[in-house]
Amino acid sequence: MAYQNNNAGGPSVLRFEAQLFRHPQKAKVHSKALLNVPEWIGKQFSSGGATKVEGVMNGQPFRAILEPDPSGGHWLHVNKAMRNGAGADVGDTVQLAILGPEPEPTLPEDFQAALTASRDAETLWQDLTLLGRLDWVRWIESARKPETRARRIRRAVEQLSSGDRRACCVNVYEFMLDRIREDEQARSLEANTLR
Repeated sequence: MAYQNNNAGGPSVLRFEAQLFRHPQKAKVHSKALLNVPEWIGKQFSSGGATKVEGVMNGQPFRAILEPDPSGGHWLHVNKAMRNGAGADVGDTVQLAILGPEPEPTLPEDFQAALTASRDAETLWQDLTLLGRLDWVRWIESARKPETRARRIRRAVEQLSSGDRRACCVNVYEFMLDRIREDEQARSLEANTLR
């Protein structure tokens, strides 16, 4: 089973199933397992190296490392906590939905102005990973009230200026879970329309 939907807003949701396995040399520690990612998904993340991905495995949210394997494909590292959360172990087949690659986030004008005003914050911003920058932008954009948004921008600049790389108080899984739910609704609507 494999499915990709780009119809709803945001990154594509890539769905597939895979069997968990333990590689004799790569996963010497009993707590590590791997799963092979379909070629069509690996090609979307082909940066030449390892990259962090986010999604759900058997409905359990995760962030994990996707990396090239020796055969030219990709595999996903699955730690013990992920397996426990998904109720799965080595040898089991799991259902996955991961968010496709995202472009560099567009900085809101008010946040861009605040970053530009702080050399330290702007310098650290340039050094953050894509997921790190996405977390900050998502946290700021999720504010419902203008005063909350302004407070978050001030706090982001203060934290970045002091060297904090991670957005405080942001639920890193909220956006991802919302995006996967939107995709499920779009798939359901599409299926009902085709009947």
